[in-house]
Amino acid sequence: MSTLLLALSLPALAAWSPIGERDGCRYSKQAEGELTALRAECAWDLPADKVIATFGDWNRHAAIFSSVAQSRVLGSLQDGNGQVLQVHQASGISDREVVLQVSSSAIEGGRRWTHTKAASQAAASGDNVEVGVDDGLWEIRATPQGGCTILYELRYDPAGSVPSLMVRWFQGSGFKDMLAQLKAAAG
Repeated sequence: MSTLLLALSLPALAAWSPIGERDGCRYSKQAEGELTALRAECAWDLPADKVIATFGDWNRHAAIFSSVAQSRVLGSLQDGNGQVLQVHQASGISDREVVLQVSSSAIEGGRRWTHTKAASQAAASGDNVEVGVDDGLWEIRATPQGGCTILYELRYDPAGSVPSLMVRWFQGSGFKDMLAQLKAAAG
């Protein structure tokens, strides 16, 4: 069901505009009303199973991604579906928190995860700013050469008061840093 929610939340409104390349990834963005959807398409010389295992451990996201201060599976990700509480951090603004509804499924040659802000945020502490929107898609696939490809799309509204300079930083360097951090953790 969250795959359907994600498909509805990340519509193909316009062409993706390139915003750079780094660490084996091409980055682009797409204006979507007041939000900007971000996309990374990567080709890495790392085994897909290693990247899948690294990313798929949602309890380790705080150790992998510098923008994640806390990531805790609530209950379990039974059959790849469940909820995760995350606290997001960035210098100069208050921490954000969100309960994510996560869904995972096998795809040809790999694995797909989708996440969206859960309908109920009751498990959140309430000590941080509640994220407005957090919709994402990750696809990690093996290549015949023993490496992997990654597709990552994100639609994120931090809510609250965030200086436009911070938003532009995340759309540039911050988003790219996330992929570099995953690559380092899986390498």
